[in-house]
Amino acid sequence: MPRWTDEQLKAIETSGSNILVSAGAGSGKTAVLSERVIYKIENGIHVNELLILTFTKAAAAEMKNRIRKKIASNPNMQEELNLLNSSYITTFDSFALSVVKKY
Repeated sequence: MPRWTDEQLKAIETSGSNILVSAGAGSGKTAVLSERVIYKIENGIHVNELLILTFTKAAAAEMKNRIRKKIASNPNMQEELNLLNSSYITTFDSFALSVVKKY
């Protein structure tokens, strides 16, 4: 398990509000957000109930892969694997386009 900074732990464990994680390249944003998703799942929220947005397709794919690996390695989270395919882990642009198409 990585050693998180105080700021990273706050981003992972903050509850009751939305968060925005903004930091420089290579600072661990994807790792922190992935860990936040796992934290939420462990606390009773299903992965398809979360909206997880990034700026690039590569970051969204990386985050989904990290989340998938962590879920797959935990026998208590196996039902979340099926929900992962219907979850919103995507880019801001893609999400906005889906809203425009829907409405």
